[in-house]
Amino acid sequence: MDFDFMNISNKYVLIFSALTFLLVASCSTTKQTTQKGPSAPDSASSSFENITSLDFLLFMSRSSLSDLHTYQQHDMPVAFLKDKSDNEVINTDPFDGYRIQLISTKDVQLADSIANDFRIWSDTTIAGYTAQAYVFFSQPYFKVHVGDFQQREQASSFSQLLEKRYPAAWVVHDRIDPTHVPADTTVFSVITAKDGLKKLSADSLENYR
Repeated sequence: MDFDFMNISNKYVLIFSALTFLLVASCSTTKQTTQKGPSAPDSASSSFENITSLDFLLFMSRSSLSDLHTYQQHDMPVAFLKDKSDNEVINTDPFDGYRIQLISTKDVQLADSIANDFRIWSDTTIAGYTAQAYVFFSQPYFKVHVGDFQQREQASSFSQLLEKRYPAAWVVHDRIDPTHVPADTTVFSVITAKDGLKKLSADSLENYR
């Protein structure tokens, strides 16, 4: 009985001694490491420690928004997503447009004469559109402009009918009267002799009534 007790006691003493030795050895190693001075911090660990919760939240949000922008689809109509060329630009100002300049002169009487001549000539020669004639002064010239057009193509088409009688006629950008603008479907043409007789007969009949 005493012999068994002694064996058990010796076993506990050996275990305790072994634990004590391991504890002393580990403390010695820790002390040596501490005396060597602080080691250079790992760059990755240091960077991670410097990231605050706000930085992390912003980083995650930025990533999510980037993915959303990449994969989202536009609800805007395709027509509004296309780039428009200069010829496709729609003019939203009803008073902005084009006219045909017949003459630019310092002689006011000549300007008035050309304007009156155009009114008479166009009334008997041009079909499809009754163009107004305007005389105005722009230092130092008196100018005669005719017609009111919102589209340059229409103004150019009408100008071609005037070139034989008014060789100096050309399209100019101008302020216009929207009430005198021809319809988009208007076709300009020169009245033939036969059409002229019909128009003269209709006017005569109207005057007779």
